[in-house]
Amino acid sequence: MKEGDKLAITKIWAVKDDLRRVLNYIENPDKTKEDLGDGLKEVLAYTTQGYKTNEKEYITGINCEPSTSLKQMMNTKLSYNKMDGRLAYHAVQSFKPGEVTPEECHSLGVQLAKQMWGNRFEVVVSTHLDKDHLHNHFVVNSVSWVDGMKYDNRKKDIDHFRELNDAICKQHGLNVIEKPEGKAMNYGEWNAEKKDGIYFRKIIRYDVDSVLAYARTLDQMKSGLEDIGYVVDLTGKHWTLKHPQSQRKFRFYKLARDGGYDEDHIMERINNNYLFPMQPVKDIVPCKEYRGDHTKLKGIKALYIRYCFELGIIRPKGKRQKYPSPQLRKDLIYMDKITNENTFVGKHNLETIEDVLAFKVSLNKKIESWMNQRRSIYNKIKRTRDPNLKKQLEMDRDTLTSKIAHGKKEIKICEDIEKRVPDIQDKLKMVNALENERIQTQKEYERSLNL
Repeated sequence: MKEGDKLAITKIWAVKDDLRRVLNYIENPDKTKEDLGDGLKEVLAYTTQGYKTNEKEYITGINCEPSTSLKQMMNTKLSYNKMDGRLAYHAVQSFKPGEVTPEECHSLGVQLAKQMWGNRFEVVVSTHLDKDHLHNHFVVNSVSWVDGMKYDNRKKDIDHFRELNDAICKQHGLNVIEKPEGKAMNYGEWNAEKKDGIYFRKIIRYDVDSVLAYARTLDQMKSGLEDIGYVVDLTGKHWTLKHPQSQRKFRFYKLARDGGYDEDHIMERINNNYLFPMQPVKDIVPCKEYRGDHTKLKGIKALYIRYCFELGIIRPKGKRQKYPSPQLRKDLIYMDKITNENTFVGKHNLETIEDVLAFKVSLNKKIESWMNQRRSIYNKIKRTRDPNLKKQLEMDRDTLTSKIAHGKKEIKICEDIEKRVPDIQDKLKMVNALENERIQTQKEYERSLNL
């Protein structure tokens, strides 16, 4: 598959929730995604939002009516007494920008849904137009209306879903990936790698590389990793290590997809240290110089700057970058979020949690006002017969939608700050305590030498 070829991408995952909360949505169709909570009610509401589907023009129900799909799915579950576990499945079919028209995209989605689930399950197909790449959402009831059997979404079902999608795409002259190679990469890691970002496995690889740069024996490698907080086990069939902030172990050979960290490659790198001089390890943390006067900052602004110093994201003017301690290293995964929060705090001059809460309350009022204005515009669009007025109203609606979306993002940043500030305070206290302990140990060692 070459860069620039056309292809449709599919994915599918389970939806869980309490059905007693699902019906609440029907009574208030104006609720937003954030109001809805998790589960089936959220996914049905999200996939059928008016501004995403051209005011619900591109929504089709298979074995159900879109407007009553939630009740119909619930009635099916009630009739077979299967209201627990996986309530539904949410699948997506996505096309490259400019590949298909909205009509073609929706038609392809309906065709795929009918072939995949149409004989036994209730499905809602929604085509979203709010992104550059048009894409279809499928919400599939987990219980069959025909026989009450549950759809389990096994690997063979996922493979069949992709095969049907590929066949439909070929039928309509769209290209597909003929032979995917290798095991799929975790999406979060793939997305971070694409952006040259940081993820947990990358941090661990960096630490292993740093130790392997000087280790000349396996014991030196083990003790070097243990010195920075790892738990290392080299006794089993596959060597493992556990990061100080992780609850699980990682196998060395799974640290990279190319096998570069398996037992044989590690021993080769250790043996090469006898022959070649130590090679520096490229730092994985991009660092910028902080040009302001951090000593004048107060409250959470000062807290965030100090935290960014400790993480090595920024460094004081004229000083070297600080590589984070083992207790903080995992937080590098959230580097982009922390940087955004730090910028947000500075931009809006927020010095206390009370400032953050007040900002959030004010913004929520604005969002509510914008939503009321947009609802009024929706009604005007439906009533007007003037094409020029309709076009202007649609532009006003889109402007309000952008404001609402941006406002909700800022609300989420405020909520993240509320949660992160106590965590930062606890971690910085721990770092300070460990640094004081290190200094005390160093002083005692120096005194012993003088004796």
